[in-house]
Formats: sequence, structure tokens, C-alpha cells
Amino acid sequence: MAMKDKRMFKMATPKLFSLTVLAASALAISTPAMADWKHKEVQFGDLDLSSASGQKRLASRVKRAVTQVCATPRAFTLAERADQIKCEQNAMANAKPKVSRAIAAYMENRRLASGDINVVAGN
Repeated sequence: MAMKDKRMFKMATPKLFSLTVLAASALAISTPAMADWKHKEVQFGDLDLSSASGQKRLASRVKRAVTQVCATPRAFTLAERADQIKCEQNAMANAKPKVSRAIAAYMENRRLASGDINVVAGN
């Protein structure tokens, strides 16, 4: 791959990455249609997602965002706490594939930027 092509991939790589954690807060709401959707962006452009420590830090940020999205000022009763736990479980389930895609995209961008690509031509 020509040097110009390598630079193109590096320049095309965004400096700021984020994913959004979504959750339907069903706390004290009688019907799912009335659920209040909340979201929180998780920034990870500063992390090296090719390392275990970078992936662990991203997981920690996602967990913190889930906690913030699903937080309720007054989860006093067992039912309210159960709703909060369900919200957290749903939000984590929603975020996991996004995290996996973000890591895969990071690894692919890194591979392309390094020029670690084989091109085979044939007829």
C-alpha cells in the first residue's frame, strides 16, 4: 500500500469516538408505551481499544453511564429497585453490541492504518 493511502486511512479515523447508552426508565410508570427514554454518550477516543486495559476502561465507562441513565432519586421500595435493576440490565444488553462493534472498528482502522493488508490480484 502506498504511503499516501496509509495517510488517508489515518486521516479518515475520527479523533473522537462515542457510543450512546439508551434505557427506558420504567420507574413508577404503569405502561411501557409511556416509558421515558434516556441516553448518555460514552466517549472513548482517548482509549487504546486494542489493549485489555483500554477495553476494561471502556466497560467501566459504559457501566457508569448505565448507572447514571437508570438512576432514580428514590428507589425506596423493592418494586422501584427491581425496576432500576431491570433498566440497568436492559441498558447493558443494548450497549454490549455497540461496544463490540466499536472495538472491532477500532481494530480494523488500526489494521488498515498500519498497512497490514494483503491484496491478491488474479484473473
